[in-house]
Amino acid sequence: METPKKLENKRKELEIISEKTRYKILLTLLASETSLSFSRLKELLPSIPENNLNYHLKILKDNDFIKNEKRMEYKRSEPRSFYSLSKKSVGLLGSLGLTSVKEEFQALFKQMT
Repeated sequence: METPKKLENKRKELEIISEKTRYKILLTLLASETSLSFSRLKELLPSIPENNLNYHLKILKDNDFIKNEKRMEYKRSEPRSFYSLSKKSVGLLGSLGLTSVKEEFQALFKQMT
């Protein structure tokens, strides 16, 4: 029996986000009330080396799980990247029951910062 395409897509999505580093990134973004810069993500996830964080952010971005907004808010000459959850990831995390505990994640996040 062939797996329906919708279920196969969901399986692939779950496989992408179930990698522990990507999962940590998504939960950190879920807990944040605003988008986070790369340097802020680095501060909040100190156990993830910078090159590894960059690699997993790229995978999440390439698969439309996060949005990457470039901003010129600082005196630096180049724009800085800010990351937030995409509608796709909010939907997937919601189907897993995680968005219903968003306020709890946010309270924990505030305690960390």
